[in-house]
Amino acid sequence: MSDKIGMEYEGIISSLTNWGIYVELANTVEGMVPLQSLEDDYYIYDEENMTVYGEHSNKKYMLGQKVNIVVTKVDIEQKNIDFAFCE
Repeated sequence: MSDKIGMEYEGIISSLTNWGIYVELANTVEGMVPLQSLEDDYYIYDEENMTVYGEHSNKKYMLGQKVNIVVTKVDIEQKNIDFAFCE
């Protein structure tokens, strides 16, 4: 995926944590959108309802939701892929 930095894809939210939103692409590659990278609001992880929501905007992300992402970082040694949501 290191050759895909900057590319946009559609994916499905596969997991939510208090540090990030995991998105799986159609080719089964999974990456994470770190919550700290979401600069439009302060996002809160609601474990009971399995959602992440914006404190002020009330924007919600939930399991199974389709989202558009862009590949921002690939660390081959750590086997991590970072995504960002498309505007």
